[in-house]
Amino acid sequence: MFIVLAGAIAIITAIVLILPFLRARSGVSRAAYDAQAYRAQLQELDQDLARGILNETEAKAAKIEVSRRLLAATDAAEVDGALQTTPGGVRMGVAIMAALGAPALAIFVYLAIGEAGRPDMPLASRSDIGFQMAQRPSQVQAEALLDENNLAPKVTEPNTPEAKQYVASIAELEAFLAKNPDDLKGRRLLAGATANLGRYSDSWRHYATLIEAGGEPDTELYGGMIQMMILAANGYVSPEAEAATDAARNLDKANPLFIHYKALALAQRGETKAAYAFWKALLDNADASAPWIPTVHRHATQAAQELGLEPPASPAPTPAPGPSRGDIEAAGEMSEDDRRTMIEGMVAGLAERLAEDPNDLDGWLRLIRAYGVMGRTDDRTSALEMARKTFADDAPALDRLNKAAE
Repeated sequence: MFIVLAGAIAIITAIVLILPFLRARSGVSRAAYDAQAYRAQLQELDQDLARGILNETEAKAAKIEVSRRLLAATDAAEVDGALQTTPGGVRMGVAIMAALGAPALAIFVYLAIGEAGRPDMPLASRSDIGFQMAQRPSQVQAEALLDENNLAPKVTEPNTPEAKQYVASIAELEAFLAKNPDDLKGRRLLAGATANLGRYSDSWRHYATLIEAGGEPDTELYGGMIQMMILAANGYVSPEAEAATDAARNLDKANPLFIHYKALALAQRGETKAAYAFWKALLDNADASAPWIPTVHRHATQAAQELGLEPPASPAPTPAPGPSRGDIEAAGEMSEDDRRTMIEGMVAGLAERLAEDPNDLDGWLRLIRAYGVMGRTDDRTSALEMARKTFADDAPALDRLNKAAE
């Protein structure tokens, strides 16, 4: 349909171009006639001024306008005169060149840059945020797009005295670093603190500054920066984040975090087969207690479905012991003292186990929920902060912790 429409437009354009060359010309042209009329109008203006019909100002303004039209008509008359004196054979040659040249040039350009077999793009998708992100924008462009569409990650607002004090301390640290930009220890603290508040865009820039200033490559800093870049872009792996991932993998090829984000970048570029290979290798060699297994398994399953493959098996982590919300609510039939003793004993046992083995994300989530149900706000905040520090290099885990904090 497009080619037919384009061909019709090319033919119409060619006809419009050649008509002036083929049109027979005789006698006085329209432009020459207009020029004579404008000269007569100038004489009439002089007469009207002499008779007092027009004053000086009106006559001057009218003369300027008529003179402008006279100049344009005179130029057109000169062109018409030149065409009239051009031999018929020359006019015919120019007409043929115009008729053949315009479509030929259009065809040449379309074959060079067009895509004849490409289907039409839905109008709705051309302004859709998903379509724009699929064009692989830079990190800064992606963050700007999300912000314009109200999709940027929300910053955690302080709603307790402790949280407000925490925000105030961060502001003081920022003011200090503005005057002492070379204080790397303070900047490292600020990178983690801004991440805890959900200020991921600020956090990854602090990590980038630390990487640039550091003498030795640091996989921990790379891990922090990459995670914050991806969180700031709502899961999108920008070209800059992928480049940082490649640099980090050169330092630690076995790090599951770097492997996962490389796979995610490949999947977002449409290289599903290569992404699936990375994810499946991670699952095949995973420890059953690894906290990142659910996230990787979900991505691997989706990739397998796209490729028409059987979803990979998932190592089943051992359920974390400790009180669930149901356990606590079931204790309602017990006496006050017995109920308190049972709940506190279970919570204390879970807290002790996490102190010995802090890499149990589900255990931390259960402990945080338990403290919340019991009303132990300070303990809940402490557990949340400890869990965030433990999983500082695991963006999916941090995301689950942030949701638990809401």
